[in-house]
Amino acid sequence: MRLRLATTLLLLAGFAASAKADNFVTNGNFAPSNGVPGYGPVSGWTEVGSGTGSTNFNTTGLWNNGTIPVAGDTTAGFIQGTGSFSQTLTGLISGALYTLTFYDNSRDLTGDGCCNATPTLTASVGGASLFSGAVTSVGDSNPFHFITETFIATGSSELLQFSSTTTGDGTLLLSDVMVSSTPEPSSLLLLGTGILGAAGMMRRRLMHS
Repeated sequence: MRLRLATTLLLLAGFAASAKADNFVTNGNFAPSNGVPGYGPVSGWTEVGSGTGSTNFNTTGLWNNGTIPVAGDTTAGFIQGTGSFSQTLTGLISGALYTLTFYDNSRDLTGDGCCNATPTLTASVGGASLFSGAVTSVGDSNPFHFITETFIATGSSELLQFSSTTTGDGTLLLSDVMVSSTPEPSSLLLLGTGILGAAGMMRRRLMHS
C-alpha cells in the first residue's frame, strides 16, 4: 500500500511538473550565436528583413547592454531596422489557453553616433496582436524586459510572429521565447485535491503501521 501511494504521489507531482515545463517554441533562445555582429539564419525561425540574426553580448555589437536573467543563456535574436521572426506552433489544442513569455531589449541609445532609433515590437499569434509597444534599452547590466501574455488557440497550429519597425536604424533584441499550456483552474483544483488526498492516506497508513 505504501508503495502504491508513493507511486501515486510521484505521478501527480510529475504531472504538475510537466504541465509547467512544456514549450511549443522551437529554439526560443535563438542559439547558436552567429557571432558579432551576427547577421544570418537562425534555426527554427523564418526571418524577414536583411538585418536579422543571433548574437552574443558585445559592447561594440548590436547587443551592447543588458543581461538575460536566465541561467546559461548567452544568445539573443535581433532585428535591425524593420523585419520579423516567425514560426508555426504545432500540437496546440483548439480552445485551450496558452501563455506566451519572452524577454526583450534594444540596442543602447546612448554612447554611439548612429543606430539609436527606438524599435516598436508587435508580438502576435494567429494574426492577433498580443503585445505592441516601443522597446527601450534597459542600459548597463540591467535585466531584459520580461513580457507575458495569454491567448486561446483557434486550431492545432498557430503562427507566432515578432515584428519590429523603426523610423531609423534601431535594433530589437529577443530571447527565451516560450509558449506553454495554462491549466484551467478546475484542473489545478483537482490536481491539488488528489495530492492532498493521497498524502493524507499515506499519513494515516504510516500512523497505523
